[in-house]
Amino acid sequence: MDRNSIIGLSLIFVLLIGYFFINQPSEQELAIQKRVADSIALVKENEKIQLSKGAQLTKDTSSKPLIVEKVDTNLLIAQYGELHTQLFGYEKEIVLENESLKVTFSNKGGRIKQVQLKAFKTDRKTPVLLFDTLHSESYLSYNNKNTQVKTNQFFWVYELKGNNQLVFKLKGDNNSEIISTYTIPQTGYNVEHNLTTKGLQNVISDSKLTFNWSNNIPLQEREVEKEKILTTFYFKPVEDKADYIGESNLETKVLEQDASWISFKQQFFNSTISIDKPFLKGSQLTTAEAKSDSSVKFLMASLALPYQSVEENSFKLNYYFGPNQYHELKKQNIGLDKIIPLGWGLFGWINRFMIIPIFTFLQQYFSNYGIVILFLTLIIKTLLLPLVFKSYKSTAKMRLLKPEMDEIKEKHKDDMQAIQMENLKLYKKAGVNPLGGCLPMLLQMPILVAVFQFVPSAFEFRQQSFLWASDLSIYDSIWDFGKLPIIDTIYGDHVSLFTLLMTISTLIYTRMNNQVTGVNDQMKYISYLMPILFLGFFNKYAAALTYYYFLSNVVTFTQQWAIKFFVDENKLKAQIHESKNRKDSDVKKSGFQARLEEMAKARGLDPNKKSNKK
Repeated sequence: MDRNSIIGLSLIFVLLIGYFFINQPSEQELAIQKRVADSIALVKENEKIQLSKGAQLTKDTSSKPLIVEKVDTNLLIAQYGELHTQLFGYEKEIVLENESLKVTFSNKGGRIKQVQLKAFKTDRKTPVLLFDTLHSESYLSYNNKNTQVKTNQFFWVYELKGNNQLVFKLKGDNNSEIISTYTIPQTGYNVEHNLTTKGLQNVISDSKLTFNWSNNIPLQEREVEKEKILTTFYFKPVEDKADYIGESNLETKVLEQDASWISFKQQFFNSTISIDKPFLKGSQLTTAEAKSDSSVKFLMASLALPYQSVEENSFKLNYYFGPNQYHELKKQNIGLDKIIPLGWGLFGWINRFMIIPIFTFLQQYFSNYGIVILFLTLIIKTLLLPLVFKSYKSTAKMRLLKPEMDEIKEKHKDDMQAIQMENLKLYKKAGVNPLGGCLPMLLQMPILVAVFQFVPSAFEFRQQSFLWASDLSIYDSIWDFGKLPIIDTIYGDHVSLFTLLMTISTLIYTRMNNQVTGVNDQMKYISYLMPILFLGFFNKYAAALTYYYFLSNVVTFTQQWAIKFFVDENKLKAQIHESKNRKDSDVKKSGFQARLEEMAKARGLDPNKKSNKK
C-alpha cells in the first residue's frame, strides 16, 4: 500500500468518526426513544394480562410495532402536548358481547371499531355489521395551541374488568388523562360509555372538545336505491320534536339547538348516541355519497361536547345499536321511536294507538306474518263494518232516487241552479243525505293511509316469507323480465303477484260499487282506470302492503254482498215514499241538509221556493 492510499484511508476513517459523533442522539431524543420502548413494553405486558383474564383478542393488525428511530421531541410536544408518549405502539382488538351484540373495540383510538347484530343477517345472508371499518371513525378532537389533536392517533392503554366492561386510558404527563369506560349489559342493544377528562384544562386551548363519528353505512338489504334513500340522520333538539335531514339530500346541517341524541338511521337498523348533557348547538351533521360499492351513504357527525376548562369533566353517553323495531325504540325512553315514519298527525295516532297494538297482540299467537296480516285485516274491517253498512244503505237510497233526479235534470236542461234547488227539495222530502254514502267511506281513508305508512316501515316483515313471497318487506316478484324502455319507468322490471291480485280485486269492487250507485258512463270509465294506473305505482311496494290491500278489497266486497241480504229495498222505497208525503213542517232536517240550505241562501237561492220554470 503506497503513501497516498494510507493517507486516503485515514481521512475516510476520520470523516466517519466525525459523522457518528456529530449525529449521535441528544439527551432529549434518547429520552423519547426510551418512552417509545417503554410504551411498547407496556402494550405487550397489558396483552399478557388480558389473555390471563380471558379477554378475546384477535391477531395483530400489523406484524411489527411502529418505531420511530429519530424524532424531534419538541415538535411532538408542540403538536400533541402531554399525550405525546402514547403515539407509538401497535393495534389490538378486544371483543365484548352479549346475547344480542358482538362489539369489537380497538386500542388505537380507544374506540368502538365494529358492531355485529347477532340475531340478523343481510339479504346476502352475511352478518349484519353496522360499521365499515375501512372508512368509519370515532374520536375526540381539540385544539392544542395551533394544532388539532385527534385521539384516534394514539394507542390507548386498556384494562378488561370482568367480561362486560372495558376501560381505555390515554395518559399524559402531570397526571393528565382521558378515560373511556365501555359497559355492555347482559341483554339488549345498548352500550354505555362514560367519558372523563382529567387535567387537560391547560392543554385544550379554546375549551372546545368535539366528539367525531363518521360511518360509511354498509348495505344490508336487496333494494340498494331504496335503502340509500331511507338512510339519513335523525336528531332530537332538547326543546323540540325529533327532526331529520331530507333522505334524498346530501348536505351539511348545522344544529340550531342543543341536541339530546343523534341517530345514524338506515332502512331497518340504526346506530344512535345519546348524552346526559346535550350536544351543543353548532354541531354539524353531514350526509355524502358512499365511499364504496358495498355501502349506501357516508354520514359524518361533529358533535360539540359541553366541556368546561376545569380539572375534571365527565360525560355519560349511551349507544343503541339495533333494529328499527317500534317497541325496542320505545323502550329507550328518549323519543327514538320517532325515526320510524308512522305518518304525521291523525295517521300517526291511528298507527300508534290502533294498528300497532292490534299487530302486537296478534304476534303473540301467530308466528307467520301472512296470517297476522290476515287477522289484522279482518279485525279492522269488522270495526269498520257499521260504516260500510251505513254507506251501503245511503247509496241504495240515492240509487232509488236516481230516476227522479234524472227527470229533474231533463226538465231543467242546462239550468244548474234550478237542478240544484230541485235536488235539495227532493233530498229534504225523501229524508236522504246525498253524502251519506261518501262520508263513511271517507272516514275509512285515514286507516288506509296509516297502514300505507306502517307496513313498509315495520321491521317485523323483514325477511319473513309467505306463500310465494320470500320477503314481505319487499315486492313479491314472480317474473323478473329485466329493464325495458318506457315499461321500466311506468311499471318496473318485474311482476308482483300480490299487486296484480290487489288490482283485480279493486276492479271487482269498483264494478260492484258502480252497480249499487248507478254511476254514469263517464265516471264509470274513470273509476276503472284508476286501479290500472296504480298498478305500476304499487308494483315496487312491499308485498305485505299489497297483500293487505288485496285482503281488504276481498273482505269489503264480501261484506257488501252479505249486506244485500239485510237491506230490503222495498222497505227503503216505502220509507222514502212516506217521507215525501209528509208536510214540509213535519220534515225534520238533518244537520247536513240545514247547512246545504244555508249555503244555497248565501248564493241567492231559496230551496223552499217553488220553481216556476217548466
